[in-house]
Amino acid sequence: MNGEKPYDFVPFPKRRPNREKGVGQDKLNPCLLSGTLELTLHTLTPVHVGLGYSDFIKAGDQEYLAALQASKPIREEGTTRRRYLIPGSSLKGAVRSIVEAITRSCIRITQGRHRPYIPQGYGGCMSVNDLCIACRLFGAQDYQGHVSFEDAVAPRGSLVLLGTPLLWTPARGGRGLPPRYLQGNQARGRKFYRHARPPSGVDPRACIKSGAELPLRIHFLNLSEAELGVLLTALGQHPDHPFPIKLGGGKPVGLGSVQVKCQRINLLQGADALKATGRLGQSQTLVGDALDKFTTRCAQAADKLDKLIDGDALGKLKTILKEAGLQETAPADPY
Repeated sequence: MNGEKPYDFVPFPKRRPNREKGVGQDKLNPCLLSGTLELTLHTLTPVHVGLGYSDFIKAGDQEYLAALQASKPIREEGTTRRRYLIPGSSLKGAVRSIVEAITRSCIRITQGRHRPYIPQGYGGCMSVNDLCIACRLFGAQDYQGHVSFEDAVAPRGSLVLLGTPLLWTPARGGRGLPPRYLQGNQARGRKFYRHARPPSGVDPRACIKSGAELPLRIHFLNLSEAELGVLLTALGQHPDHPFPIKLGGGKPVGLGSVQVKCQRINLLQGADALKATGRLGQSQTLVGDALDKFTTRCAQAADKLDKLIDGDALGKLKTILKEAGLQETAPADPY
């Protein structure tokens, strides 16, 4: 724990990012894997992903001006209804941040005044011929990623109105990184918030309630077993390093804790699934013991065979994101 702060840092790996040319998406590679992960998101604390504006919400006999939860109209049962959801883009960003932290990946987005604090060699990938593992998986300028996330639609009756403490932008002075983010004259690493119970406050937010279960599908194309192992690890599915993830807004005050459970993997591609004609053969669905064995194999390929995962970084992240943090309450006052 960083003093009373609800966050900590995952140090950058000692070795610079390893960059390679992406395999592309112009054709299905019979030596690689394509398919779909079918998962369930279980909200451990309320989740808020903002719609981008506020409106009045009635709760009991009163109305509150609250930040709205992301939603979209969905056609179902012969009619169109507005359903609340966690956008695929928010999920993708949260998972990408974890992949960047546990692998030798570049630092993509930095403001000009922050660049002096970045370790040498960690600048963003600039060429499709030299991409770090995160940019190969999730995409970079002029390169489409190999994974895509669908929206996770919440069941009906999942919306709650929650009052949270007010939040402030960190380092508002515009003078670079604050001293607590630095070790010497270099950034301490990538910042992650711990899991915690949300305190009450005066800032109303519409949220997906804790205890909700949302289905999620992630599609992947032309990945090696090791690359798929990196993705599964970042989702908290590594058999030796499980953890819930954090996403959305209000992370400093305990919002956004989600447990991910992989229900099945549909393999649409691979050496055994591609016919000699170049067309897809019959897909393979992995569940139960077969799913567990395949997940373990991919995870071991990522951290032991191909060594895509930095063990120290993964261990630190697991410590920050341990589920036991939910036994404590997040700060209710400015920190």
